[in-house]
Amino acid sequence: MSSNSNLFDLEAQLAFYKAYHNTSGNVFIHSIFVPTILFTSMRILNDVEVYGGYKLSQILAAAFGIFYIALKVPTGVLASAILVGMNKVLNDGTVDITAKTAWILFVVSWIFQFIGHGVFEKRKPALLDNLVQSLVLAPYFILFELLFSIGLMPDLKKSLQARVDAERKSR
Repeated sequence: MSSNSNLFDLEAQLAFYKAYHNTSGNVFIHSIFVPTILFTSMRILNDVEVYGGYKLSQILAAAFGIFYIALKVPTGVLASAILVGMNKVLNDGTVDITAKTAWILFVVSWIFQFIGHGVFEKRKPALLDNLVQSLVLAPYFILFELLFSIGLMPDLKKSLQARVDAERKSR
């Protein structure tokens, strides 16, 4: 799957990432640790204030949200709401996690991600082919995997799998 796919083609973006996350074991690991990495990253970036008193975590959430909405409005809005919620709990004291704890969870989560690729997928992580695309797309991909698991968007799920199967055969 080409990492140079059309930037705003949802199916191309998800198929790129799915090609690296096609086994149930690896998807399960990523389903736990991608959200953990996202949340701990936001916690760490929440300590960095930028222009106008905004925090870097808020800038990240806005950028991701805009991209996700550009890919598909309904799921992009859902993902954006999740990102806003993460910022809210980080800033209103609902979740009190120290920077040290966030860093530990962040590192442990990355270790598990690589284990998932080595043990289950037996394929290098997508981030080695396209770092930015992988980091931005990972949380959105996991949201889609959750939606697929509850029976939503079966045609998209089927289409993605067909694209991945075709790409794997051509390798």
